[in-house]
Amino acid sequence: MSALDKLKNMTAWTSDPALTEAELEDILAEAALPDGEGIVPEGEGWEPTYDINRAASEAWLIKAARVAELVEVDPPGSGIVTSKVFDNCRAMARLYSARRAASSSLSSYTPTE
Repeated sequence: MSALDKLKNMTAWTSDPALTEAELEDILAEAALPDGEGIVPEGEGWEPTYDINRAASEAWLIKAARVAELVEVDPPGSGIVTSKVFDNCRAMARLYSARRAASSSLSSYTPTE
């Protein structure tokens, strides 16, 4: 499984508030790490390596920001209280942030241009 596919799974990317694949690619690029040989992401021969937990935490924070101002039942009668969506997104961001120290690298993703 590629790092992008793993990030999609970790972030429920198509669930509201949804993220785009381009957003996930940008988030993943920001979480790039030197590879096992010490080659930096911009270096020649870099084996794509990421802090996937950092990327997931950032994605969940974006999702939280998208619902931060909503505090109503949406849609009416659904029982979905959007402030709970905000709380849940923040909880997921904290969960992945806490896992960063134990993060394992993924090396099978090449971003599309």
